[in-house]
Amino acid sequence: MMAALDWLPTLTELAGGPTGDGLKKQIEAGTYPGFVKTTLDGFNQAAFLTGKSATSARDFFFYYSGAQLSAVRWKNWKFVYYGSAPGAEGWMLPLIPYHFTQMTNLKRDPFEQTFNGKTFNAFGGQLNSTLTAYVYDWNLLPIGQKLALDHLETYVTYPPMQAPASYNLSQVMDEIKKQQQMHSTKAAGQSD
Repeated sequence: MMAALDWLPTLTELAGGPTGDGLKKQIEAGTYPGFVKTTLDGFNQAAFLTGKSATSARDFFFYYSGAQLSAVRWKNWKFVYYGSAPGAEGWMLPLIPYHFTQMTNLKRDPFEQTFNGKTFNAFGGQLNSTLTAYVYDWNLLPIGQKLALDHLETYVTYPPMQAPASYNLSQVMDEIKKQQQMHSTKAAGQSD
């Protein structure tokens, strides 16, 4: 498993920079030149890519929808806390919080179709199917919760540097108005 976030520390090591998690430590300490003091969510995958390790340095992954943490993947398991409404228009609507974590084993259901009712198992359930995984695999729930909690707690020490992008027209209009006010304030200050 690899994420786009992993390329920065990986390519830095391959180019002769800090090895292992050295880059992350330097950035968190605020000592890496040209970087502000923050954290680095990527894992160094240099050993995996060069064949020195048979496994990826990453065994979990976070899924966001805007600023909302919506799911956590740990190894073959995906824990979904928020989802979109069904159908193509579902991505345009607000996320739906689930009352119970939706669990999917991605090796059993790689396209995550069971919860959508697109498989035979979705109609009646089956022992060890992804639909009934919460009945038999509920003891895995704390793993996703712990990974999410640990990740979200990093925002206390290293808050986000900017708000997530928005495609909501009212938020875009608010930003335009804010820019107009800033320019009119500057113009008024220059004419005095």
